[in-house]
Amino acid sequence: MLYLLLLIGGVCAAFFYCQALKSGLGYKRWTLAGMVFGPFIWPMFCMQKRMKVNKKFGFNSLIFRA
Repeated sequence: MLYLLLLIGGVCAAFFYCQALKSGLGYKRWTLAGMVFGPFIWPMFCMQKRMKVNKKFGFNSLIFRA
């Protein structure tokens, strides 16, 4: 059971590290949060990413994503 929790924590840490680098967020903070809390921080990560985009471009701008 402990090995499973460590494995999930490691996988989530790697996932959030890659996503934070891709999104331009603080990678150390999200790696540690992914390791500690696992997949439960996904909604908070998405909200942080959306807030960063809205702060940079505004709420009324059109953003094309490929």
